[in-house]
Formats: sequence, structure tokens, C-alpha cells
Amino acid sequence: MTTGAESGTGAGPATDAAVEPADARGRLRPVLHKARWISGGLALQLVGLAGPIAYVVSRAKHESIGGLLTVTTVKLAWHESAHERKGIAILAAGAIVFALGSVLLARPFVKRRLTLLVAVPLAAVCGALVLGVAALIVTLICLLEGAGGDIDNIPGGGGSSRKSPADPAAAALPTDAGPPGT
Repeated sequence: MTTGAESGTGAGPATDAAVEPADARGRLRPVLHKARWISGGLALQLVGLAGPIAYVVSRAKHESIGGLLTVTTVKLAWHESAHERKGIAILAAGAIVFALGSVLLARPFVKRRLTLLVAVPLAAVCGALVLGVAALIVTLICLLEGAGGDIDNIPGGGGSSRKSPADPAAAALPTDAGPPGT
């Protein structure tokens, strides 16, 4: 920024930071209203998350039997959503809207265009994926703990419907044979 004495106009120094032009090397001007950028970014991020979640939940409700939502029903709806064109389009649109919200949210704090347009959206999508995986792991740990550590006893888990006998040696004996030596 130059003062009036340096530029030859005789005016005093410029006091508004937003009047300062963007640098030719890819630097951005400071923003005046940070709260607007932040609230707009958070709103877009919520829309980006809410769209796919609402779609999967509506699919799960449609697939449920008797109105009962189970882990298996939600997994089925998520799996089907990821393999249909409409589901993929909604998931991709949600990711794009979430990344745009992240750009708006980061704008008051980022000084370079390349960082704002490449690094922030990439970090936002990767962060959402990492948080999703972390939520899945926490859910599985909670379900395992609730089932006493037995994978077959997880509610809605899709374990084997065949019951294993308490004594494996008893399972080897034919059921119609009597004790040995009779």
C-alpha cells in the first residue's frame, strides 16, 4: 500500500484495507464482513450434508418392513444409493455443495487464490470422508460392546442365522445314534 506522499497526490495514507487491490501474484483482498462469509459457508455445508442424509433416510424408510429402521435397513439403503445414478448424483452434489460451503467459510482467513480454490475443497471432502469413517468405526465399536463382543449377536448385523451348538464335540455325533456301545 502506498501513501499519498509516495504516490505524489499529497493525500494521507489509505485507511480502508478493502480498497487495497489484489496482488498480481494470486493474493486475495481482505474481506470486510467475516460473519457473512462464515454463516453462508456453514449454511452451505449443512445443506451439503443434509441432502444425501435425507435421501438415504427416505430410502431406508421406504425399504423398512413395518416402519422399523434397523442398521441393516440403513446399510441396504446406503448401498443401493451408492449404486444408482440418482443416488450417486445426490451424493456428488452434496459433496460439491459441502466443498463450496468450505470455500465460503475459509475465505476470510485465506490469503491466496490457489489455497482457496484447490486446497480448501480437497481438505473439506477428505475431512468429511475421514469423519464418516470415524463415525462408522465408533458405531461398530458401540454395537460390538452392546453385543458382548460377539459379532453374531449384533442387532441387525447380518450374522449367521444358524445357531452354533454349545459343545462342538456334540455336533459331531449323529443325532439318531445312541451312546457308544449300545
